[in-house]
Amino acid sequence: MSKEKKKWVSKKDRLKRLLSDPKTYIENLIKIVDKNGQLVPFVFNELQADFVKNLEKYNVILKARQLGFSSIALALSLYYANTQANTTCLLMSYSIDSATGIFEKLKTMYWTIPDVLRVKLINNNKKELKFVNGSRIIVCTCGNKDVARGLTIKFAHLSEVAFMKDTINKQLLAIEQALVPDGVMILESTANGLNYFHQLWQKAKKGENMYKPFFYNWYENKSMFEKDYANAVDVWTARGNKMLDPDSLTSEEMDLYSKGATIEQLVWRRLKINNASEEEFQQEFPSSDIEAFITTGNAIFDSKLIVERERYIVNPKEKKSIPGLPEILNRYYGKSFSIWHTPEQGMKYYIGVDSAEGVGQDYSVCVVVNEDGEQVAEFRDNKIAPHIFAELVKELGHYYNYAYLVVEKASAGHTVISRLRFDYNYMNMHKHKAYDARGKRKKKVGWETTQVTKPMMISDLREMFETGQILINSRLILEEMKTFVAEGSSMNAMKGSHDDLLMSLAMAIQGIKAGFWYA
Repeated sequence: MSKEKKKWVSKKDRLKRLLSDPKTYIENLIKIVDKNGQLVPFVFNELQADFVKNLEKYNVILKARQLGFSSIALALSLYYANTQANTTCLLMSYSIDSATGIFEKLKTMYWTIPDVLRVKLINNNKKELKFVNGSRIIVCTCGNKDVARGLTIKFAHLSEVAFMKDTINKQLLAIEQALVPDGVMILESTANGLNYFHQLWQKAKKGENMYKPFFYNWYENKSMFEKDYANAVDVWTARGNKMLDPDSLTSEEMDLYSKGATIEQLVWRRLKINNASEEEFQQEFPSSDIEAFITTGNAIFDSKLIVERERYIVNPKEKKSIPGLPEILNRYYGKSFSIWHTPEQGMKYYIGVDSAEGVGQDYSVCVVVNEDGEQVAEFRDNKIAPHIFAELVKELGHYYNYAYLVVEKASAGHTVISRLRFDYNYMNMHKHKAYDARGKRKKKVGWETTQVTKPMMISDLREMFETGQILINSRLILEEMKTFVAEGSSMNAMKGSHDDLLMSLAMAIQGIKAGFWYA
């Protein structure tokens, strides 16, 4: 083969690689305006590269602000429109102003593609680019109009989904139906409270829908704000402050440092917080997906204390180190049942019990707390039948020195209470006061969670947690505390989350406060 032919084949291979890989295409052919207003080559930061490498057909991104994912979407739409004929790309935003900005940025990026590889336009107005190869890129807002009707879509990007109108649900369904078999769809947003986007994210995280979840926090982005971090250090030291080191970090900073945040980033974080507040910083720059939604909602429990406690959580005891477990407890140990401390002679124990139907939805749970306020064990299972759960509660109570049981009456609780009281003759159970039709006061077995008792028990739990009067050993309870929020006049778990263990812990505390012991 001649040198010229080899050279021609080599160029052909390079061009083929260039057109077949979106990252290679974008980084070699597209330029972008940087933070200084300069037109520079589009070089992926570490988070952008991770996303493009791992994206699938359906993707949802929850993120901190200003990480460059909207820019990636624009570049990908140009890649598909220029390399694949007769494709349609849809870029949807939440407002007219945002859509206008996206379209202007798209046109700027388009004109940076070298002439020889830039497919010519036949139209570039009304927020739409039409190409001579039959492809098009449409920029629109989320409104009442069904923008996907009649389209077959290769690539779709929906920006700031959490801020879109209520019609997003219908729009999303229509776009999903219009997506071609090898198409790509990206939903991307910062958090905005407990809305449709939160529900979609929670389902993606649990594998309950077809979207692959990506969360990107603020400190993983080491390169995009590199100059900002350096400037923050200069400002910090110029004001006479000693440079931070691991020994001078707060507990929360230490947690971030252990997860990968640099000292320079933590200096930048401190200055940002000093300019506003920690809550506002967390809303713009969350370090976890839970934090993202909590800071845009109304969390009940102090997230700092929760994170601090998480740092010192120890694993439950191994099964082999707990001899003499009743058969039913032994059967569930290491799966649904965990113990941190075995019973101590002379110690009183209190068990909050919340029962479910055992059909794979809500959980049947027990939380065991000793008289000093330390959690020593827990059970959590959503498939255990109520009659078997009642037997387990009985055995657990006897195991922990004939514990005082506080059993929620709702749902399957009536079945559990009846079996405990009449089949197993278990008497050490909490009783609540109630009046009959004649006005006579009686005591009835079980706990009733009402509009009056629920705020009281949550308030007691919050106070005891924040003042260090209880010690929580369960990561699951701490996670439930993170997602327990106030919504109007009610307090509940975020949609898609649970609060069964949390409520059982609160009931156990009410048992301690009751001061009764029915021997």
